[in-house]
Amino acid sequence: MSGHHRAVEVTLPEAELLADLYGVVFDLNRATKLCSKAVEFSKLPDRDYELIKGLVAAAVVRYFRCFSSGVRYGLHRKDIENLGKDMLATHDYFKALRDKFVAHSVNPFEETYVTATVSERDGVKFPIRSVNPGHHRVMLSELEAKSLEELVAKVTIEVGKRVKTEEERLVAIIQDLPLDTIHSGDLHIPRQLKADDVNRARKRKRPLKNHT
Repeated sequence: MSGHHRAVEVTLPEAELLADLYGVVFDLNRATKLCSKAVEFSKLPDRDYELIKGLVAAAVVRYFRCFSSGVRYGLHRKDIENLGKDMLATHDYFKALRDKFVAHSVNPFEETYVTATVSERDGVKFPIRSVNPGHHRVMLSELEAKSLEELVAKVTIEVGKRVKTEEERLVAIIQDLPLDTIHSGDLHIPRQLKADDVNRARKRKRPLKNHT
């Protein structure tokens, strides 16, 4: 007897937390990939420091998307407290880096200033004829990439435990429903992105309960 399998979207409100956790895992995996690429590119003989810095900055942003509050469920610092003092210190370091360096132009990690070329000959000083920009910025390197990658790996393990618990909870709920409730569903179809969507906030149909 032949059979077939297909994926259908679970639209139950009880599935919303798990969907958000899947989103957190996706962001953590992207952060890991960015860190790995930064380390990989740092080993090249003609490595591009600006590219490496950009990858690390993008990884920091991806990681802290998981800790943002709003419509999607987000992690909190207390959720990773059992990682120990060293990992928490690393988390706090990257949070400060994200807040002060990646997200804002005015920060203690970079300076922009004005330079002027001064010239003199035989003790005679010549007039200043032009000014130019000067810039100093802390470089994010493979060292930050490795440190962040280690942190993300440990956070991913913690989130994985939460995902497993939610998956088991949701399967139990689904198994108590009539078979047609889920079998009659279909796969999620993404909505076509429009220009004005960038200003639109996502709304949740109902408040999200944080199950434990």
